[in-house]
Amino acid sequence: MFKTIAVTLSFAFYTLLFSPPALADHYTVFITKNNPRIAKVKAVLFPHGHVISMNEQNVHGLKNGWGGFVRNLTVLNSDGETIQVSEVENSKWELIGYENGKITLSYDVVLGHDTVIPKIKFGDNGAAYATEDGVMWAGRALFIAGKPSKKVNIKFETPNSWAITTPWESVNDSTTEFYVEGTSDLQNSAFFAGEHTQGSFKVGNVQLRTAFSGEYTRKMVDDINQKVDQFFQYYGAQYQSPLKSRMVLIVSDRNDGGGEVMGKAISISVGPADKKLLDKSSKIPLGISRLVAHELFHGFAFNQLEVDDKGDKSALYEWFNEGFGAEYASQLALLRIGIKNESEFLDGILYRMKEYEAEADGKLTLISAGADKSDKSTTVYWGGMIAALTLDFKIRAKSEGRRNLDELWRYLLQNYPRGGKEMNLNELYKSVSKLYGESIALEFKDYVTVPNVIPFYDAAKLMGLKYNGRKLLRDSLATKSQKLLWEEFVLGKGSSL
Repeated sequence: MFKTIAVTLSFAFYTLLFSPPALADHYTVFITKNNPRIAKVKAVLFPHGHVISMNEQNVHGLKNGWGGFVRNLTVLNSDGETIQVSEVENSKWELIGYENGKITLSYDVVLGHDTVIPKIKFGDNGAAYATEDGVMWAGRALFIAGKPSKKVNIKFETPNSWAITTPWESVNDSTTEFYVEGTSDLQNSAFFAGEHTQGSFKVGNVQLRTAFSGEYTRKMVDDINQKVDQFFQYYGAQYQSPLKSRMVLIVSDRNDGGGEVMGKAISISVGPADKKLLDKSSKIPLGISRLVAHELFHGFAFNQLEVDDKGDKSALYEWFNEGFGAEYASQLALLRIGIKNESEFLDGILYRMKEYEAEADGKLTLISAGADKSDKSTTVYWGGMIAALTLDFKIRAKSEGRRNLDELWRYLLQNYPRGGKEMNLNELYKSVSKLYGESIALEFKDYVTVPNVIPFYDAAKLMGLKYNGRKLLRDSLATKSQKLLWEEFVLGKGSSL
C-alpha cells in the first residue's frame, strides 16, 4: 500500500514559491475537496514553435475536442509579461507575439467528460470522470504541452486525505511529486486522485500500480487482485518483455462499463447497473475478467513495440493491436489460468466467429476495418482474434507442435522494442516468414489483406476440433497427434525462442 498525501499549499502561495528545474518541463495540478471537478494546472515549458496543444490523436466525437473543457488560459513569457493567446483549432492555441524562452501556463479544466450527451466515443474511461472517492484524469484530457520534452516533472496539490496513483516514478519517495518519461508519456497516461485503495505488482521489468474506487469495486478487490496477479504472471512468462515499464490500472465503481488503455495506463469501469448486485457476490463477472486481461495485454506487448502507427497510420494496426493481440491473448489467458473451462472457451470462440462472419461482406478486410473501428469493431476485434487462432493452429500443425504464435510476440518485442527499430506491416510479414516459413507468411498476409472469411474451421480440424453446425468441440475421430496438439494449445505448451 502507498502512503497518503499530507501536503497542501494554496494556489497563490505555491505560485510565489514555484521554481521548476531549468531543463525539465514542470506541471503542478491543484484539486480541492470542495470542488473536485475543477483541476487547476500550472506549467512551465517551451512552446512548439508558437503553438501549445493537447493530445487530440484519439477519436472521441467531441465538437471542440479536449480544449472545450479548458477555461481561464493565461500565458506569461520569461519576463512575466502576458502573451496573447488565439485558439486556432481543437485543443491547439497560437501564442501571438511570442519570441523565445520558456513560458508559464495557468488554466482550469472542467471535469464534465462523464456528463457529455451523447457519450464520448469509446467512453470516458479514456478521458476523465468523478466518483464519490475522487477523480480519474487521462493525460490527454488534462495537460496542455508545448515542444516535446524528454524530461517532465509533475507535482500534485490535493486534499490531505487523498492519495495519488500514477504509473510514474516517485521523486525521492514523494507521494505527491513524480518524474515522467517525456511529454508523450504525460499526455498518454492517466492517474487517480482521491480516497481509494492502492496496490502494486511486479513481474520482471514490468511494474503495475492499482487504484480501486467505489463500493462495488472495493467489495471485489481481493478477487480483482488475484486475477490481476494471475494475468500479470501469465503475460510476464509468455511475452518476456525486455523493457522496463511502469503501468497503472484504475478500476472504478461506475455504471459506464468498459475500459480504455492510454499508453501505460488502463482505466476500467465495473459498477453494476443494478446496485442490488452488491449483495450477491464478491467475485468479478467473467466479462470484467476478460476486460482486465485484454487491457493488461496492451501494457505487456503492443505498447512495448515501436510501431509505424503515427497519425493516420494507426488505423492500419487496429486489428493487430485489438484483435490479433489483446483479444486473442485475453481469451487464452482466461482458458490457461482456469477462469474459463474448455467448453466455455470454445463456445466463446464460436460466438465470435459467427459475429465476424455476419459482418463479412466480400469487401471488408482486417486492415480496412480499422479506418472505422467504432462501426466495424466486430471485424477489428473478433476478426483479428480469429486470424490469430487460425494462424496459431496452422503453425502448430505444420511444425508438429514445435512452434506457436507466442513466439512471434517474443520475437517482435526483442527486435522492435519501443524506442528502437520501427515495425511496419512489411516487417511484420517478414518476421512471420522468418519464424514459420514463407507459406505461413503468405497465408497470414491473405488473412489481413484479402476480404475473404478467414478459414478458421479448416484450421480447427488440424487441432482435432470440429463444428457440427451448433457447437465447436473435440472430434472423437481425431488422431493421436491432433489430440496432443490441442492439449498443448490448451496448456500453453510449446517452444521458446
